[in-house]
Amino acid sequence: MKKRHKPPPKMLVPFSEPRLRFGYDQTLEDPKDGLLLFGPPEAPLGVQYGVIGTPEGIQQFESWCAKIQKTVPRDEKVGSSVTFPGFETVFRWPWPSAPRVKLEVHPDKLARTVKLSDPHQRVFDTVDLFANPIQRFVKEEDPRVSLWFVVIPEEVWKLCRPQSTLSRREGIQAEHHLSHARAIEILAAPDLFEETNLAAEKHLYENHFHNQLKAKLLACEAVTQIVRQTTIAPQEFLNARGKPLRKLQDDATIAWNLTTAIYYKAGAKPWTLSDIREGVCYIGLVFKRTNNPHDRNEACCGAQMFLHTGEGIVFKGAVGAWGSDKIGEFHLSQEKAADIVRRSIDSYITWHGKPPAEVFIHGRTRFSSTEIEGFRSAVPAGTKITGIQITRPNDLKLFSEGRRPILRGLALPMDDRNAFLWTLGYIPKLKTYPGREVPSPLKVRIVFGETKINQVLADILALTKINFNACLFGDGLPVTLRFADDIGEILTAIPDVGSKPLPFRHYI
Repeated sequence: MKKRHKPPPKMLVPFSEPRLRFGYDQTLEDPKDGLLLFGPPEAPLGVQYGVIGTPEGIQQFESWCAKIQKTVPRDEKVGSSVTFPGFETVFRWPWPSAPRVKLEVHPDKLARTVKLSDPHQRVFDTVDLFANPIQRFVKEEDPRVSLWFVVIPEEVWKLCRPQSTLSRREGIQAEHHLSHARAIEILAAPDLFEETNLAAEKHLYENHFHNQLKAKLLACEAVTQIVRQTTIAPQEFLNARGKPLRKLQDDATIAWNLTTAIYYKAGAKPWTLSDIREGVCYIGLVFKRTNNPHDRNEACCGAQMFLHTGEGIVFKGAVGAWGSDKIGEFHLSQEKAADIVRRSIDSYITWHGKPPAEVFIHGRTRFSSTEIEGFRSAVPAGTKITGIQITRPNDLKLFSEGRRPILRGLALPMDDRNAFLWTLGYIPKLKTYPGREVPSPLKVRIVFGETKINQVLADILALTKINFNACLFGDGLPVTLRFADDIGEILTAIPDVGSKPLPFRHYI
């Protein structure tokens, strides 16, 4: 009898922490260290900002702006807290002490819209109180505003989200109150009264203030940072015990995170990746079912393209019957799959003057043979293309001896096309694991293409370090997937969001 050989045991492989590039072409692993020592690699030019909110919200925002001009000390009780030494010290660029534009939302109008009993009309009308003045200013006024701060009371956050409810006692009856079922009937067979038809149309919009506002402002290309008043003025919103209503991060961490997002949305990158090869672009596929009540299989497909320097752009691909029988799984036609890749490559050529050497497509669901044919048909000669499926199945846990969890950056290759990668875990530089549960790895599978699995893992780990929406040492997901769900929500938040490619900062 032929002797059977056991396969070699699987071994954990450590990957070095990716390095970031800062001012003076210096590289470090930690974004806070890099910004403190060398500053960002570039600065925005002539940025001015505007703010919209209630008079109270604007006053609180201006107080917070004055606060971040100075040192915000670390919280001694929080091990990961780092002193924020002031905006200009961190970013080597002065933040204007006052907004160029202030747009006030009347508190009485807001108090009425936010209490409307019909949730679709409630969110739609509340969003318009903020979106309409911004749209009007962008179209009609001369002063340039690069970034808008939308300061919202806590009631807007609580009552203008999916599943938010109001008691009958609290609610204000809308003039044309409609149940969702009745609104769908009217959309199919319009009413005699135009006001009723308009009320019904609001039921095609997503019940989410953040997503609907972002979607409505894409047409005028306004970049926004939504800020809750309880975030920037927690001591003004206390509970019966005299404590802040919300459990927040410490003041220094909030300053780091918000100012990093602000700097990026103002038009410049706070850092770039140091070690990823040039000539590479990464595409994250985005799918989201639309709000079309007449076709539950209809979904919107979009793509986020990222370069090694951190530039990102979002394309709205196509709306079609991409949904499948399996919940959460979507598949494109060959033609539409090719169009997504072709548009990304055209954008890359606009940036760099030539096609990329390699294209990586990241997705959560498997790619069909039809999609793979479409992807491959769209790349020019000399460009390699690889499709990667990335999931977090939560069916593998590794425990290390002692009190520390597994290290961030460890990988467990299963073969030359499949591996597990721990993007969460203990970080020696921070001397902590910034999490609570046992870290779960990402499951990485090369679906098509010939790239080596170790190169794929190294790239994914690096892409966890360009979440410019916060100042994190490393995120748990690569940026190609981190905001995929949120972008899908924005692309489907209103009936027609348009298809013009826009920079990533418009969506986060």
